[in-house]
Amino acid sequence: MNIVSKHHLFTVWSTDAEGRCGTVQESFTGLMPAMSGMTLPEWLAAHAEDGAQAALELAKVLEHAAPFHVELTIRCMNGITRRVLMSGVPDMQRRASRPQYSGSIVDITEQRKALEGALRSAAEYRLLVENSTDLIAHCGTDGRYIAISPSYSRMIGWAANEIVGQRVVDFLHPDDRAHASDALNRLFAGAALPDVVEVRKRHRDGHYITLGTKACGVSDPATGGCIGAVLVSRDITRDKESIRKLEKMATHDALTGLPNRAWVNGHVDRLLAQAGDRVHTAVLFIDLNGFKAVNDAMGHAAGDALLQRVSKRLQRCMRPGDAVARLGGDEFVVVAKCGDRGAASAIAQRLLDSLKAPFPINGMAIRIGAAIGISLAQPGTVSTGALFENADTAMYQAKARRNGSYQFFEPETLHAA
Repeated sequence: MNIVSKHHLFTVWSTDAEGRCGTVQESFTGLMPAMSGMTLPEWLAAHAEDGAQAALELAKVLEHAAPFHVELTIRCMNGITRRVLMSGVPDMQRRASRPQYSGSIVDITEQRKALEGALRSAAEYRLLVENSTDLIAHCGTDGRYIAISPSYSRMIGWAANEIVGQRVVDFLHPDDRAHASDALNRLFAGAALPDVVEVRKRHRDGHYITLGTKACGVSDPATGGCIGAVLVSRDITRDKESIRKLEKMATHDALTGLPNRAWVNGHVDRLLAQAGDRVHTAVLFIDLNGFKAVNDAMGHAAGDALLQRVSKRLQRCMRPGDAVARLGGDEFVVVAKCGDRGAASAIAQRLLDSLKAPFPINGMAIRIGAAIGISLAQPGTVSTGALFENADTAMYQAKARRNGSYQFFEPETLHAA
């Protein structure tokens, strides 16, 4: 069994007038190599790592009758090496050919291991912080930076001396400061922040970088009270852009860039849910006349170009708050808030008029028209599906007249506009 690893090794020694160890007291007899009858340099030469060099250096100290305090690695009798601290002081009051010494050998193996482990952990931590692509910062409970990682200079251009001592929120977008301050205050009060806080941090050149920040409180080991926070931030600018692109792909038509069926359905849902709003929600279904012939005669590329030009003209007819979307093929829809049928009629006529001028496609002037079906409803009176279905029914009735006109949905009778 390894006794040394479980017990503290301690030896007290003294030398005689000849410089040889005479009195030796050990905490564990037989574990430390015998010292009696040997000079200190002889003992070191026999039992210490790099013993010859250690013995030479100690001999020089002894010649000058000086105290010594050296750290050594000693080979114990059980074959295990231990790190020890060897200390000695001369007795200057005794008259002898050489000073007599007394001293001790203390086992510091475990303390040395602990220190080396702490230094290694600190070095590893420093290596991680200095080479991290994340922004790592420590702030006090006053909300001011205490320390920052080198990544601040690499990512956002600020040097440590420009940030340390400044308020954390001063580097954020004005619109983000309130919720960031609230998050820090809750942290300092002892609350945990499980969620990532999204903020925009100002680059030294003035533009903003979107960051996701995870914050945790730092407690005083003695009192348990909060003494600050560690903030770890990651650049999520590209992630946000990717999300925006995915959202656009999910809600917008790839060919025209207009909102798609999914988006416009949600938009009408929201308008119809506005309780107390007595203004009508108008849905105008638009089906192009003559598009199929162009697509068949000139090819899909020409048809796509025509749809793109049509979408631009329809967009120019929109009032603030109006929306135009492409449902698919040559079908479009406009959603608008209208006080009465007259306002809806004006929008429909404006849409039809915008399509009268020819469209230049592949060097040719292409003329098309449209049929428009209109359905009106106040909030809470009809579902989104029913409103779209009614507009679709009215559009087919307008299309049957073949005169490029619009038609309101009438539950019982239909009246031409």
